[in-house]
Parts: sequence; C-alpha cells; structure tokens
Amino acid sequence: MTLPVIRSPCFTRRLRLFPQGTTFCICLTVGIFFLLARGTVFAESTAPTTENDAPFLDTTHKQASATLLNTAYWLDDFFNDDRVISEENKTRIKLELGFGYSRNETFEIKPTISGKIDLPHLGKRVNLLIFVSKNDDFATEKNPVSTSLLHQGSDKPEIATGLQYFLQEGQKYNISTTLSASLHYLSAGIRYRYFQDFGLWQGRFVNRLQYFTDDGGENSISYDLEHYFSNQWLFRTTVAADWLFNKDGVPHSLLFRLYQILNEEKAMLYEVAGYFNTENSYKMIDLQLSLRYRQRFLRDWLVLEVAPQVSFPEDHDRKINPGFIIKFEADFGNISGRDIFSGIFSL
Repeated sequence: MTLPVIRSPCFTRRLRLFPQGTTFCICLTVGIFFLLARGTVFAESTAPTTENDAPFLDTTHKQASATLLNTAYWLDDFFNDDRVISEENKTRIKLELGFGYSRNETFEIKPTISGKIDLPHLGKRVNLLIFVSKNDDFATEKNPVSTSLLHQGSDKPEIATGLQYFLQEGQKYNISTTLSASLHYLSAGIRYRYFQDFGLWQGRFVNRLQYFTDDGGENSISYDLEHYFSNQWLFRTTVAADWLFNKDGVPHSLLFRLYQILNEEKAMLYEVAGYFNTENSYKMIDLQLSLRYRQRFLRDWLVLEVAPQVSFPEDHDRKINPGFIIKFEADFGNISGRDIFSGIFSL
C-alpha cells in the first residue's frame, strides 16, 4: 500500500486530455451514450412521489442504498483502493511483501511499510503518515497515471513521512491537505473529492495537486462511474489524467472494473485498462488485462493476493507480455472494514 498523492480542486491549465485518439474516444463516447440513455429511460419511467405516499418503499430504498454503498466501501478497502486510503482518518499500519514477474522484466521482490497514525492530541482531523518502500512499481502493474505519494525521482529505497489534515469530511465532499518530507525532497498538496448520486449510477470526481521541491508540481484528475448489480457485484469505469508541470504530454487512462464478492473472506477483481499519452503524437502506451484474487487466511489481519496479468506495451511492439504478482499483507490497527462487511451479509 502506498500513500495518497494530495492534489488541488483547481485544474489551473486548460488541457487537451483526449486528442484525436480513435480507440480511446470511441470507448468513451459509447460509454457516455449508454449512461445518458439509461438515465433518460429511468427518468421518464419514474413518477414523482412524496415520502408520505409510500413510506415502506422509501425505507426499503434507503436500506438498499446503504447496503450497496457499504459493499463498495468494503471492496475498495479490501483492495487497498485510494478512495478509502486517502479519506481514512484512523490508525492503521500495513506491512506488504510482494513478488512480481513479467516476460519483459526480471523477477522482483518489493517490501513495503505504510500507514497512518491518528494524533488525538492535535485534533481529530490530523494523521501522521509514514511510508518505506523500494521506489518503483512492479513492471506488470505500472500505470502512467500517478496514484500514490511515492516520488519517482530516485531509484533508492524511499522513506517518507508527513502530516495529513482534513479540512472537510463527509459523504458528498472530502478535502484534505498534506505536508511531507523524505531524504530527497519536501512536498505539499491538497486533495478534493465530490460524490454524485444519479440513482442507478454513482459518480465520484477527485482532483489532487502535489508539489515537490526537486521536481516541481503534478496535478491529477479522475472521474468514476459505478453501478451496483447487487451487494456482491459492482461495476466501475474510471477516466483519469495526470499533468506533470515540467514534462510534455498528458498521460491518461480508461479503466473498466468488475468486482465480485465470493464470500466473507474472498473477492475478485476483473480489469481491462487502456493507457494513453499525448506526448509527440497521441498513442496508446499499453493495454492490460488483469485478474486479482484476494482472500484472508489464517487470521483476519492477514491477506493473500494472486494477480495474473497480460499486457501489450507499445515500447515492445505490442507483443504479449504475461506476468503475475503475489502479495502477502499484514494489517495492524483498523482491521479493514470488518463491521461494514458484516453488515452487508446480515441484511
């Protein structure tokens, strides 16, 4: 697990995120058309009512909505997703030991220590952040859109610490700031998140701005659209883009994810991801197909992940690149979503 990059709600420069890239534009256009069509049909087929007209229906709807939101929260927490990690205001320390291999790269071993420590004497809104890891990702899971506090300026093991302060916490809005330091740089940032409820679909906009003293600034935006088929199936599509102030081009991605809860101890994630860049000419950097299987074993605080994957990187002439990742994780402090997870299956 890595620490979140904290970025600004302001996108200070007009970017052409999606120039004339046929593959990406077709996927995005079809997705938007489908969502608008579903929204129009739903709006036309639903007659306005008041709470007094059908109190049982309103109560059932609220319970169902709460169950589905809890499902998404548990899945994000179980898969170490940035949506939960960035907004969690509890003490948690995580130890990870990962093994990664791909045909285009060598076998790698990556230990990581990361976490948050609540500082009650400084107020309920302040966390101490810590992170120790090798300063690179496994070749099989590289993503051109940055999603962590991990700075990419050094090949040496990275040690970073910082303070996170929550300006606002809530279901609809979440705003936090971070000041951090390592042996190589100082950094400061802000993160803004806005949640939207469209009935059958939910949307989430996130903007992060981070400034590093050695490499300058980085601004990232992302938007999720997700749909709950049941309390065991969740579909999510994500569009994300990253702007590095001192580099040309705008790397961005389009991801389709399907989550499946197998039981109270196991879950699967099926993912198709396209990664793009605008530098020099618009092109697809990589296409990745992956499967992540996670389960608790021996203890509630121990997790095993097995993630086979194939990719088609542009810098290797799009030749198939199979690989896999195996991770062992130990979670101390706030055990991931146990109360919420139990609530899902008690309904």
